[in-house]
Amino acid sequence: MLEDTRAMPEDNVAVVRRNQSWSSKPPWAGLLGLAALALCLAAPAAAAPPQPEPYRAHDAGGFRNVLPPGQGTNATPAQIAAFEANGTYPPHTHDQLGMYSNLLYAAQGLGAPQIDDYFKDASFGVAPGGLEGQPYSPRGDVTIERDKFGVPHIYGSGRAGAIFGTGYAAAQDRLFLIDVLRHTGRAELSSFAGGENRAMDESIWADTPYTEQDLQRQYDDAARLHGQQGIQLQKDLQNYAAGINKYIGEICATQVNVPGEYALIASVNPDTNICLPENRWKVTDVVSIGALVGGIFGKGGGGEVANALRLEAAQEKFGMRKGKRRRTTPRRRPRCTASASPTAGRPGILAASPFPTRGPLSQPT
Repeated sequence: MLEDTRAMPEDNVAVVRRNQSWSSKPPWAGLLGLAALALCLAAPAAAAPPQPEPYRAHDAGGFRNVLPPGQGTNATPAQIAAFEANGTYPPHTHDQLGMYSNLLYAAQGLGAPQIDDYFKDASFGVAPGGLEGQPYSPRGDVTIERDKFGVPHIYGSGRAGAIFGTGYAAAQDRLFLIDVLRHTGRAELSSFAGGENRAMDESIWADTPYTEQDLQRQYDDAARLHGQQGIQLQKDLQNYAAGINKYIGEICATQVNVPGEYALIASVNPDTNICLPENRWKVTDVVSIGALVGGIFGKGGGGEVANALRLEAAQEKFGMRKGKRRRTTPRRRPRCTASASPTAGRPGILAASPFPTRGPLSQPT
């Protein structure tokens, strides 16, 4: 059993391992004719979706956390209208805010007995009596159930199912938000949500100026650069995108639960309609969001790339031990305010990059 937690949406993910055979189809299988037909007729029914495991199974004795804006969910046009009319919040959009607000005044001297007053239970599994609705299976190898705060607990019969379920739950709760993020990562937010976002696009373009071909190449090169880990990453991205698209397909087929924000911006730009085939999720959308997050953290004080290059240079010159010791010795260094994103033509970061820049970049000051 492997279980992990995520933050957006706040998921509890469990992988239920079963005996599985991953052998490929023999090249002579197509010659078996009637024998193959007989085997198909005699094959057992598909395995049932995995069952959620008991409360606190496989965790370290309980977890606590608090998410001020709440787990939330996509708001429908009716829910947006209700909020505008009378301030009625959609489900789980502020049901943790009270705990967080009160924590501000209780932080000093906070002891173990008071923890439950300011942090909610985030243990693996759903506590008895805490289940909201019924478990559901968007695919045969995954089951999702939600607790009283709306947090999805995801159980996969294997890694693929768990990743698929994570993408599905992310779309259930954050579809419009992640759509904004995939456009932001491409410096295309102004074309998606309005021209007032042009300054944001310019900032993103300066840090991570990746073309669509660049994003695809990062995905395609994963296996060559990282071996089995790269292959696994590609499979994960495929399953994650498939989970998002499964949810998009469901809401577009019924037009129920389509996030209301799409209706608000469609009058300005009809191309933003999430139900258009060209707007289905791609693996490059995930890569784009990853580049966005990496650029933000790098520019905000990361410097990991520059630090790694300095360490490598010191170890080449002085040897592994002395180089590490000299690199970690405190020294007064001029503060670098440039982005740590590996972009060609940016002094002091990487001399060369496989990703070409798009247009002139101003030199960092």
